[in-house]
Amino acid sequence: MDTQQPDKCKNCGAALQPSTAATLKCNYCGSIFEKTATAVSPQAQPNGNNNPSQQVKNYPVDPSAKQVNSGCGLAVLIFIILAAVLALLIKYTGQGSSYNLSDSTAVDSSLLHNTIKPARDASAAAIAKAEKDSTLKSKLKELSLIEVDAATFKKLYRNTRRRYDQFSRSTFIYDQTSPRYINVKGIFVYLSQDTTGNELRLTTQYTADNWLFINSMSFNADGENFNDFSPKFKRDNGQGMIWEWSDEPVPDLNLSMLAKIATAKRAKIRYDGEQYYNELTITAAQKAAIKRQLQVYKGLLLGYDKTR
Repeated sequence: MDTQQPDKCKNCGAALQPSTAATLKCNYCGSIFEKTATAVSPQAQPNGNNNPSQQVKNYPVDPSAKQVNSGCGLAVLIFIILAAVLALLIKYTGQGSSYNLSDSTAVDSSLLHNTIKPARDASAAAIAKAEKDSTLKSKLKELSLIEVDAATFKKLYRNTRRRYDQFSRSTFIYDQTSPRYINVKGIFVYLSQDTTGNELRLTTQYTADNWLFINSMSFNADGENFNDFSPKFKRDNGQGMIWEWSDEPVPDLNLSMLAKIATAKRAKIRYDGEQYYNELTITAAQKAAIKRQLQVYKGLLLGYDKTR
């Protein structure tokens, strides 16, 4: 039989303290044991609570434990708040691609304009080029009867008569046979050349003893009539003679009219005045001069003046 004196409570494991000369008592759970007993004394009874979980509730509470638990709860609360704020930031930041730039003070509007402007300029340049190409194509179509190559153009261009006007800063290009003065009867074509391009102009000059007071004129080339070109006429007189003349740019739609006159076998011009009219034959020399000028004009359109 083991007569060893117990030193710990068999019920809760706490240290035993002498209660009487023959017994030991557990001050924690209240159990009583005999000093030399090999078994628990019949008087040794637990405090009526053998449930360990309930026994834990009776343990003394450590104040520092409450502080730890309180700090953990505060940390959890702060973490939840931060998580909510972060979620809101992510939500609104994700919508950044659809917000209005005008609502943001961090965007430099000049940078936006600088980004957009080249696109607009490129678009405007493309439109202008398309219009220019379309106009060139239309003019070349109207001049389809006039044939010219680079060599022919350069020869004709070199032989033209030119006059520079310092006030308008324009160069006027004439055929060598074109009249120099307005009191000479005739019809001819010349070019007005400046920094904006080349303009084709038609001049008609009528001289007689009496006024015709020309209101309009029309052409006939190999039986085909053209009466949709009616420039305004100016008048002057001297030494018993009168002269009436017109000098205006040729619309693109009338280029084919000039081409047909220049290549016609027979061509006439009719001047209609207030009471009378007068018909004149366009001579072979005049038709040849018109053709040469149309060849020069077409060569300029094709850029032959810029080739070697």
